[in-house]
Amino acid sequence: MNETVLSVVGLVLVAVSLCFSALQTREVARQSRINNGIGSATALVEVNNLIRAWHERLLEDPPVRSYFFDGKPATPDDVQRPKVLTLAELLADVLECNLQMASLLPAFDFAHSWHHWPAQMLQQSPALAEVVESHPDWWPTLRLLQKQVRESTGAPSTHPLVPPRVSRWTAVSLRRAQRRLPQAPRSRVSARTVAPAGNAPSAPQQ
Repeated sequence: MNETVLSVVGLVLVAVSLCFSALQTREVARQSRINNGIGSATALVEVNNLIRAWHERLLEDPPVRSYFFDGKPATPDDVQRPKVLTLAELLADVLECNLQMASLLPAFDFAHSWHHWPAQMLQQSPALAEVVESHPDWWPTLRLLQKQVRESTGAPSTHPLVPPRVSRWTAVSLRRAQRRLPQAPRSRVSARTVAPAGNAPSAPQQ
């Protein structure tokens, strides 16, 4: 009798321990999701601050904007060339950080599209393209994107570091569409209705 009671008590303790472990695991997973979200939001704010700081430099000298948004080249005899190249290097730092950060944001669903603005800047700014090509090791991800821009007719469709994501609803729709595809009809012809070769039925005699 005592052994039975002890066995039951042991089973109850094991069940309670498993339930507690499950609750603890779920809480840890929830905290991880929260921390990932906070980290992604913080990184997003930092990237936006870098972008804003660079644009503030353009506000201090508006004519320089044409070197980055209007395709104006910084020729060797241009008096603005040293300033433009310095701003181009600062912009390359910002864009490289933008591209690198996208691969570190698991909780941000739109990070895979962050390459569109850097790609457009590489197309619009000869000065930016020049500094990236001159020092490919300084901005390796931006250099990869530059190669994609030159190989494609328009903006690259994929991020150099982040693969494109398929939304959950798209994946569900694809699975449903596959289930709805019509199946090939099964043959209803049985062996009894098919005459064997060489034994075709003869015509009825008159």
